[in-house]
Amino acid sequence: MEQLRDPSSWRRALVLVRRFRQEPGTANLRRFDPLVEAVLSERAALHGLDDQTLSERARLTANADLADDGDLVGFLAVASEVARRRLGMEPFEVQLLAAVSMLRGRVVDMETGEGKTLVGFLVAAGLAVTGRRVHVLSANDYLAGRDAQAGAALFAAFGLSCAAVVDGMDHADRRAAYRSDVVYATVHQVGFDLLRDRQRSTDAQRLVPELDAAVIDEIDAVLLDDAMVPLVIAGDAEPRPEEAALAEVVAAMTAGVEYEVDGERRNVSFNEAGITALEEHLGVDDLYAEDYVALLTTAHVALHAHALVDRDVHYIVADGQVRLINDSRGRVADRQRWPDGLHAAIERKEGLAVTARAEVLDQMLVETVARGYRDITGMSGTALDASERLAEDLDLRTGAIPTNRPGIRVDEPDRLYLTAEERDAAAAERVHAAHAAGQPVLIGTASVADSERFAGLLADRGIGAVVLNAKNDAAEAEIIARAGEHAAVTVSTQMAGRGVDIRLASRAAAAGGLLVLGLGRYDSARLDHQLRGRAGRQGDPGRSVFYTSLDDDVVTEHLIIGYDPRSVDADGRIHDKRFRRIYEHAQRVADGKLLQLHRTTRRYHTATDQHRRLLLDIRERLLTDPAALDDYLARVWPVGSDRPHAWTRPDRRRLAVEVALYHLDRAWTRHLNLLAEVREGIHLRVLGRQDPLDEFNLIAIDDFRALAEAATAATRHTLDAASENATTLADLGLRRPSSTWTYMVADNPFGSEADRFFEFIGQALRGGRPPAISYT
Repeated sequence: MEQLRDPSSWRRALVLVRRFRQEPGTANLRRFDPLVEAVLSERAALHGLDDQTLSERARLTANADLADDGDLVGFLAVASEVARRRLGMEPFEVQLLAAVSMLRGRVVDMETGEGKTLVGFLVAAGLAVTGRRVHVLSANDYLAGRDAQAGAALFAAFGLSCAAVVDGMDHADRRAAYRSDVVYATVHQVGFDLLRDRQRSTDAQRLVPELDAAVIDEIDAVLLDDAMVPLVIAGDAEPRPEEAALAEVVAAMTAGVEYEVDGERRNVSFNEAGITALEEHLGVDDLYAEDYVALLTTAHVALHAHALVDRDVHYIVADGQVRLINDSRGRVADRQRWPDGLHAAIERKEGLAVTARAEVLDQMLVETVARGYRDITGMSGTALDASERLAEDLDLRTGAIPTNRPGIRVDEPDRLYLTAEERDAAAAERVHAAHAAGQPVLIGTASVADSERFAGLLADRGIGAVVLNAKNDAAEAEIIARAGEHAAVTVSTQMAGRGVDIRLASRAAAAGGLLVLGLGRYDSARLDHQLRGRAGRQGDPGRSVFYTSLDDDVVTEHLIIGYDPRSVDADGRIHDKRFRRIYEHAQRVADGKLLQLHRTTRRYHTATDQHRRLLLDIRERLLTDPAALDDYLARVWPVGSDRPHAWTRPDRRRLAVEVALYHLDRAWTRHLNLLAEVREGIHLRVLGRQDPLDEFNLIAIDDFRALAEAATAATRHTLDAASENATTLADLGLRRPSSTWTYMVADNPFGSEADRFFEFIGQALRGGRPPAISYT
């Protein structure tokens, strides 16, 4: 019989091992037990107080010093009693331990169903009563709005205001919401509003006050999974008619005739017939000539969209729009687009209206937003798995919070099969048996297409499964609410793997609790742990198991195995332990690649972030300090010129500031566009024995120095040519974009140009074979 594991015991053992080894990022939270005991004792004494007296005690906590143990204990005791009376929720001992730990600057790992929302209320209120401006960064707009409303009564007891910032709010409402003591929002909303602030021409237009304290829910998702996602503000740009024309030509091409796709379906290229067809359509002699580089690039983008990007895997079509799917969540990624014309190419492929071309005005990474806060704390069900990364990236230490009730979920070892077909057949039989016994089942899949395919497989066996994926995410709450019912079968993408609370019906608990079954593993083990965590909440019974195969993407995209397993059942199940180790190694390789991409992306953005801060400092001083304009104009004209005096008069200063800001912003936009172009080809420097990163930084530094000169020269030219009657930018012939919008840039599904270049070189050296691995 296979050995089964009790999840609570192995997680406790993991914590102990990490502490013994002194692994970075871990923290012993039991040191705060005496404070928790003191809170419990003081809270008990508050039960007999009437509401008015309790309210007076709450108001007395204003401007408390929670660095003092006594003030911390007093606040949490009062807050706990207020939560019991106003919210109907009395914090458990473990929730108080989490709150104390977070108010002491730690990140906490809390299992699913242990009440992270209430902990967030306590921590946010605790920070706010000390005078901090607090942002609680939620996983999505729905949760931000829900939690702001749910916690309002607790915050009000302490004289604190609370609001949510979500999509659809106008500028005035957003500005008012950000002035609240506690603000619930997503990190994307905050980032987009910061980008809007950087385009403003008056200080009165500012949305976001200086970032102070952040409480991050699902902290590893925000700071690791989404950290390198660029947030973009863009303005309208001129359309390119050649893109539509090339898309029509490419759409009529056939694999093996006009183009070739590699065996791994990650690269595609025109062959001679394809290039000839393009040249005939465009009426050019040589598409590889320097004059036609832009056309050739556009053609390759259209070819990638046509041949490699798959509907219901990389994206879905909903409400007449291409909607991207977030790989780590399995749900639609709101306001996310692909770069380099790829998004428009997919829209043409699907016969949809093509969204307007955009000129990127500014952008910054999600991680850059997070790093802007003075202090960060957070919580997650998989924070412990990310402890080393959080320590390395943000100097945050993480500790595990014990469960309120002992965990009894059983985690079975993986069941490994030769092929995906054999894996799915065995998994379907397991679901059939559980369903017949009345046990609810949640099946986790890697994509929309996989979820629908496996649901069809179950239907063939007479099982009517409910499918939850990016196509029906609006019904997520309703579907999840029923996933714990007797004999329920739910097939889901990773969207049901985080922030979801599945409650068991009594008959379902008697049948063994929720069975979580994963079809293949994800690239990151953290995502697997999130899926497992749907079962066994608050001491409920439950089981989890992963059905895997050697055909899974996590294996085929990273390894090649040079020999066959020695022990295989007739149904394809592999018992060779070496192959389990190989599969686990493949996942570590995949996770390692994600980590390396994270680090490389950050290194490429470091110089840009530094330059942005310098530019923003100039911008802010021009907006807020009257003397800054005098200093700036003194650099615009040569020493001794009397021109600055003409523009420092009270009636001319406002226009001079707007002109200076306009040219600074335009120079920055050109700088970003140049760096984007440079980065696409910088990998070629390695052929000349140069370090691409060093060369990129040198180019970035040189161009930023030129940026300042270009901005002052353009300002001088505009002001010298201005008439006395000019009062607006339009009077000077200058125009900011007539409309702006914000979005996130998704990773190109084929990797960057550098990724594809090195993959091509590697395959050439290996004779077209992927990297090999062997075990002896």
